[in-house]
Amino acid sequence: MQRISLEPLGDLDELAIRWQALERLVGCGFFTSWTFLGCQVADRFGKAKLLCVTQDGHDVALALLGRRRGRRWLNQTGEPAKDSVFIEHNGLLASRDAPAAAAALRTACGAASLVLSGVNDATLLAARSAGWMHLSQSRWAPRVDLQALAQPYLDTLSSNTRAQIRRSMRLFGPDLRLSRASTPNAARDYFHDMVALHQEAWRQRGKAGAFADPETRAFHLALIARAWPKGEADLLRVTAGGRHVGTLYMLMRNGVVHSYQSGFAQAASPQEKPGLVCHALAIAHYAADGARTYDLLGGADRYKLSLARDGEMLHWGTLDRAWSASGVSKQANSFLKKRTKKLLLPWARVG
Repeated sequence: MQRISLEPLGDLDELAIRWQALERLVGCGFFTSWTFLGCQVADRFGKAKLLCVTQDGHDVALALLGRRRGRRWLNQTGEPAKDSVFIEHNGLLASRDAPAAAAALRTACGAASLVLSGVNDATLLAARSAGWMHLSQSRWAPRVDLQALAQPYLDTLSSNTRAQIRRSMRLFGPDLRLSRASTPNAARDYFHDMVALHQEAWRQRGKAGAFADPETRAFHLALIARAWPKGEADLLRVTAGGRHVGTLYMLMRNGVVHSYQSGFAQAASPQEKPGLVCHALAIAHYAADGARTYDLLGGADRYKLSLARDGEMLHWGTLDRAWSASGVSKQANSFLKKRTKKLLLPWARVG
């Protein structure tokens, strides 16, 4: 017998055991793992609810539901500062025996709205079956299928991209090297180096950067401390002799490498492409290491599209369960009012 319920989080140590037991059954991605969601869980999700689906008393689907201002948030807190860690490839942690995702999302929504961030096409389809889905944005997430590479990675790129990377490598010189943090202390040092480069690049653009908030930096240091010993986080540094070219911060699980963040040195000339070079070296490294996928995450940036041809769409939006009457009515009325106002405005000016 299947049962869908909302429960208090309860004892967090017991929840970790339940969550990780289901992880082993379903082979989840990094962003729905306890490594990520369980990091600083008491501080971030202390007031959250647990969406729980059981089959004959056994967990078959789980999710954390934050709540803020009358809305629920799937595997997020609803607080902008705490959610600045930016979840992608989000969704239910669910086994094949779980009920239709639409039923679980409908229960998660309750009488409120459910915010869905970074979900795939299947979850979006389930949400549309569960109620009225307000889609705010969709982003292409480019990725490289490392196991499909039948030749050296650079040879799979367009002639223009390949030429840019090879020319840049020549400019950096014969001592161009990629190194991997081999101890927890080295991982922390690499992270701090990356943050410094990242923040300086965004400062020059007049923007804050992803690590301006000390709490965000603290979260990632805690995450690295949890993930690195399990082989679920990687810090890669690229140097050219005594020059620091860039650092990549990677999150990994089940053969999928997510290029989460980066920091690159300022190019000495337009022909130097530190970002393309660092990613090209990293992709070749993980292909040789036996990884399945190099995921560049959401955003159709030019450099991402140059490096990867495969990918998937990720979606952000809000599910409103009350779609049958009020949701459709509100959307229709809003559209009609705006359209009528637009049509009447020229006549009003004439009068």
